[in-house]
Amino acid sequence: MSEGADLTATIVRLSRAATTDIPPATLEMAKLCVLDWFGLALAGSREPLSMLLHDAALTEGALPAATIVGRTFGFSPRQAALVNGAAGHALDYDDVNLAMRVHPTTVILPGVLALAEAQGLSGSAVLQAFVAGYEAAGMIGALVSASHYARGFHATGTIGAFGAAAACAHLLGLDEAATARAYGLAGSQAAGLKAQFGTMAKSLHAGRAAEAGLTSALWAQAGMTARPDLLERPLGFIATQTDGAPAGGVRWNGHALDRNLFKHHAACFGTHGTLEAIGALRREGLRPEQVRAIRLKVDAGADAMCNIAAPRTGLEAKFSLRFNAALALHGADTSDSATYADAVVLRPDLEASRAVTTVELAPPDWPEDVTEVTVTTLDGETLVRRHDISLPPGDLATQRPRLHAKFLALAAPVIGHERAERAAAAIGRLEHSADLSELLALMRDPDLGAVR
Repeated sequence: MSEGADLTATIVRLSRAATTDIPPATLEMAKLCVLDWFGLALAGSREPLSMLLHDAALTEGALPAATIVGRTFGFSPRQAALVNGAAGHALDYDDVNLAMRVHPTTVILPGVLALAEAQGLSGSAVLQAFVAGYEAAGMIGALVSASHYARGFHATGTIGAFGAAAACAHLLGLDEAATARAYGLAGSQAAGLKAQFGTMAKSLHAGRAAEAGLTSALWAQAGMTARPDLLERPLGFIATQTDGAPAGGVRWNGHALDRNLFKHHAACFGTHGTLEAIGALRREGLRPEQVRAIRLKVDAGADAMCNIAAPRTGLEAKFSLRFNAALALHGADTSDSATYADAVVLRPDLEASRAVTTVELAPPDWPEDVTEVTVTTLDGETLVRRHDISLPPGDLATQRPRLHAKFLALAAPVIGHERAERAAAAIGRLEHSADLSELLALMRDPDLGAVR
């Protein structure tokens, strides 16, 4: 624990210590994060933003050292971290940690993978680095994310950059002093604004955070100087971008990774309470033609996150509580990213249901992660359901087969079902892999060959 004078040093020390004797359940969660992310990055590699970034990387040229997932080998680690980080977030279907308000895996893992591939490092080293980065982001997020996020910063791009730097520094074997400098370098690159939600720029935040973490660690390794106390320093990150750290400083209360949450709807996590609550009512027999009105009661913070009232694109729809209420009411498969295609947004039946849906912003004492749905039917009946998005859908044994199915659904259209099954098996034994060559070879587009 730190009283504030040495926050950065404390977080560096604790995140490194978190990689010693990683509990089996925490290691399993890390591998599920890897599995989930690879599926998303493969599917996301076909999104317009990913293709734009991939084409830019081709134009730049580089010494071939790393793989862009769903594409080929032949890029620099920096290029791979940027493109893969953006691709993993492009569908807005990737994991979350509510305490830090970050989509953690897509910012922490890509730089680690790129460096490990370039340097021939083991799967065990990758997992340990991932844990170090996750815990660093978790501690920083717990300190600052509430006020930082409320100010309009996209924490995936900002806090995520610190987590990525911590992970890459750990993988490179940097000592505590060099790792603190990597934090300082990452802090000067940390960026992302919630005003970009509903555009490609939101996913770009994730790619830039992964890239920033990787370059910061490499620059620190090379001897570049930076403030080693950037988090707590006057005019540093906390002073300029938050309302201040809470009294008591840093506390590590067990692995933040254990509280990772996976998405099963391809939309902003803030809409998932609506999707689950209305989905439950539909399973009980509710149909669109019965509904007079729907009221969604949500935490006031949702207004700046997922309250686009009248979306006109698929990206905007992912951040619309009203539109997701309509999707759930009509029984749409929101686990399928194609549900959020531009054409779907203009369907008259969905627009009609959206039009009778209102959003009520709850008072400050409302539980932040709870959505309450009230449906008034044409015959005067009132139906009420609540859902708490902070509660995982079962233990790891329950989640594992569901995530495996999600991975196959996302990965198979890109690399084929047989290769996807082999890739999932390789991730399952990742801690025993001498390097990443087998796994990453499976993650390339089989029609593009081994070189770009």
